[in-house]
Amino acid sequence: MPITTLKEARQAAKALSERGPIAAFAAGCGIPGCFARLRLALSGMRRESLATSAALNMADGPDDPYMERGKQEMAEITSSISDLLSWTEQQLCQVEECDCRADRLLRQLLQDAQVPEQTGYSASLGRNNCVIAGHYEPEPDEHTAYVIIEHRNNIEHAVRIHHGWRARLVTAAGVTTLYASPGYPQTPVSVFREDTRACVRAVVGALHHADATSAAQSS
Repeated sequence: MPITTLKEARQAAKALSERGPIAAFAAGCGIPGCFARLRLALSGMRRESLATSAALNMADGPDDPYMERGKQEMAEITSSISDLLSWTEQQLCQVEECDCRADRLLRQLLQDAQVPEQTGYSASLGRNNCVIAGHYEPEPDEHTAYVIIEHRNNIEHAVRIHHGWRARLVTAAGVTTLYASPGYPQTPVSVFREDTRACVRAVVGALHHADATSAAQSS
């Protein structure tokens, strides 16, 4: 049954772990400032439970009541972990305390808009410094359009140290600044969600316009 309340989530966590982030969440009070560590711990536990279930189901031999009981118990554990993980995925962190990757929301919004995305690596900087939205081509032709969404730090930075986005549209005609966060590169973290949504709206609109223009020129 899906978890819908904080109380239900803590009760589920108590049954899953005696230590680590899951146990800390179970024993805590109030709403956590960030759910990143809890999500990671639950994701790891889910992988382990799925692997154990797969191993149990691979057993080749006569029916064993103890084995069947083990399979049932693992299925119940996996279901409980999945329910709690689903609940945490829906929770909003306090941006000033959030250790979640800042590009998590950016990528999710791009995926929701059905825009392809990938991480961009800068050889000169030696780090992943951007998300590339659209169909990336190293040597763009007249039909190519994609957007480079940059951050001044590593693209995997935490929300709490986020200082805004800069999006640039790349076409065969050149590079155009499409969006810059208010005050970039020192955008207040308090506007993170609103700012990220505004950035994605600009990106999606520009790519749709570029696609429509390319289609008109081809017809």
